[in-house]
Amino acid sequence: MFPRLVSYLLAVFLRSHRYFPPLLVFLLGLMLLYTARPNPVMGSYAASSVLLYFVSAWIGTGFCGAIGEAQEHIAAVHTGSVRKYLIGKTMAVFACGLLLSLAALIYPVAAGSFDERVRAGEWLTALLAHVELAVLGGLAALILSQPVIRKGSLSAAMLLLVLILSIARDGILKEIGGGFAPLFIPLPPVAPVVDRLINPDADLSMQNAAVWIWPLVYGGVLYVLYLRLAEKKM
Repeated sequence: MFPRLVSYLLAVFLRSHRYFPPLLVFLLGLMLLYTARPNPVMGSYAASSVLLYFVSAWIGTGFCGAIGEAQEHIAAVHTGSVRKYLIGKTMAVFACGLLLSLAALIYPVAAGSFDERVRAGEWLTALLAHVELAVLGGLAALILSQPVIRKGSLSAAMLLLVLILSIARDGILKEIGGGFAPLFIPLPPVAPVVDRLINPDADLSMQNAAVWIWPLVYGGVLYVLYLRLAEKKM
């Protein structure tokens, strides 16, 4: 059921040509990132993960615009329930994010852009970071797009604000003070993941492990919230 639904949604998305702008920005961003050589491994992967975060959110928004309301209702009927359709839709968005994650990891290695060989641990860390940020970006777009927020301009503005604040969190807190940190808790936990890529030699501890676990927990909660809100509004 889900493979057919995901294939159908991907086909609709491709036919809409809404994939082209985010894909173009992603490819140009990667090429610009690795124009100068050689590059540090983890610092470069930190930059490409941020790029993927924004591009995945753009793709998630594109899926919401590519599939008309009537098409969504028809697909939900054929799938058997609205929830199953929404699960298929998120799987399609995640599939795009996973493919771009692999591309972001493989491209600099294939192009010989790094100043040293990528170790297995660095591969795994970078893969986890890219996948987590792709998922968080896609989910943020879905929950802030139709049918959760009907007005397209408001949805786009809110999404862009969330993306920027979640990336710039640490810098903002340095300026306004750490006492405002609780205000950033509802935002996707992206900044700590990027910081861990930039500083890969930090001492291991339970707090550092939480950097990787918390995005998975946050993403799971956001996913359930999206399903419930979108199911009620379809």
